[in-house]
Amino acid sequence: MSEKEYVYVALIAAPPEKVWRALTTAEFTRQYWHSTRVQSSWKVGSRVEFLVENDEVGCEGEVLVCDPPRELSYTWSFPRNPETKDEAPSRVSFLLEELTQGTKLTVTHDHFPEDSKMYPMISHGWPSVIAGLKTLLETGHGVDFSAET
Repeated sequence: MSEKEYVYVALIAAPPEKVWRALTTAEFTRQYWHSTRVQSSWKVGSRVEFLVENDEVGCEGEVLVCDPPRELSYTWSFPRNPETKDEAPSRVSFLLEELTQGTKLTVTHDHFPEDSKMYPMISHGWPSVIAGLKTLLETGHGVDFSAET
């Protein structure tokens, strides 16, 4: 594993419970996360899948930590992409901290292989995903910013 680590912090005017639901339920993720629908039992060791059209698995992983509504972590791989399908999984973690008027969300993506093709992809991807999440929770309207990056 390399020392590469990507960290993104957002302040969201919504309580941690609502941010948690937006990260862990398909009805929310399809509105801001490249039209994918997340699917998991959210038990440690269970599978996480991001389903795209025709219920094909886009990204997938295994739940490492699930402590609602404070911390969520899972492995991350992207078998649908020919450049990354054979790459060892990385790890993504979400830390939700309650603020007086909302939530501080810290996304940390790490544990990349030395020659990772995934790292540059997530470096461009997380800002659009989290901007869409923030917009949805604060305005009630889903926006998929992925086309913008």
